[in-house]
Amino acid sequence: MHLSQVDIKWVRNLKDVRLNPAPGINLIYGLNASGKTSLLEAIYLLSHGRSFRTSNIRSVIHAESNTLQVFAKVVQEQSGSCIHLGLEKGLSHNQIRINQQNVTQTSRLAAYLPVQIINPEAHRLLEQGPSQRRKFIDWGLFHVEQSFHETWQKYTRILKQRNAALRERKPGGNAKLWDKQLIEASEKLTELRRHYVQELTPYLQEYSQRLIQISPLVQYRQGWPQEASFETALLNSIEQDVHKGFTRYGPHRADLRITDNGQPVQEQFSRGQQKLLVSAMRLAQITHLRQQQAQQSVVLVDDLAAELDSSHRHRLVELLAESGAQLFITSTDASLFDTQAWASSKMFHVEHGQITEVI
Repeated sequence: MHLSQVDIKWVRNLKDVRLNPAPGINLIYGLNASGKTSLLEAIYLLSHGRSFRTSNIRSVIHAESNTLQVFAKVVQEQSGSCIHLGLEKGLSHNQIRINQQNVTQTSRLAAYLPVQIINPEAHRLLEQGPSQRRKFIDWGLFHVEQSFHETWQKYTRILKQRNAALRERKPGGNAKLWDKQLIEASEKLTELRRHYVQELTPYLQEYSQRLIQISPLVQYRQGWPQEASFETALLNSIEQDVHKGFTRYGPHRADLRITDNGQPVQEQFSRGQQKLLVSAMRLAQITHLRQQQAQQSVVLVDDLAAELDSSHRHRLVELLAESGAQLFITSTDASLFDTQAWASSKMFHVEHGQITEVI
């Protein structure tokens, strides 16, 4: 799939713009604060229902409006059919439309429009807490495993109910009523995640080797002591769970540990190396998705030059293009790479919130 048309209204300084991107590479260039990143933010919003820059929607909506709107036409390569996606987001309401029909779940948008991002904050996937790496795993699972979303929702719902019982500060009896259901959901969710990581690891090692000449060790940490069953972990921690008012162990504490020569990569890699490793992680996911579901992704690359020298920039773009993804790359320098070298490419200039295709 690829975006054939994008309409954006009231997203930061983008009041009313339309672009018809190429299925391949789209270079977006202009001065800082011209609106380049806002364009990527709008596409991300249409897939994820939220910004990658802030949780404050007011700062995303233009000062002259109370809502923002993003619409797009998505072309399915295999069938040639066109899907119309729309998102209106305000301070107190959201409206999602797919083919002129109202829907309530943002996940429906994500299913039609898989979007990944590589930006100057890419290192946070490695440096920040386990929740970021769980989201990384779950993004991939959502797109390749039909049962994942329901399994994840079930586990999350039961976990909230158990935590509510724990907050009553009773001797654990009420909380234990949820243990059987929590264990069943945990086992299914953990197995899905573990299997996905096993399948993804060869792709990650291949792209890591091609980008930074390493083959990292990837380990899935389940969220409770490896030597114990989840049932045993819950039983042994019930007193502390009651004391703290929440469930200390479970898939909601899972993590992805990535090491090189026995050391965590975030402790020894430079920012540039971390960005390349995260890029390898994204490439692994979109390639796995393409091979498993014959579905292409959209990749947003914000400020390609940040932290990367010329040779690594060109290598990354080559691998992204090779992946078959539709690319949107921002830069302050239009000569960053030659778009004419690519069979399917367009260039857009952004100035004061206006986007113009460069012929």
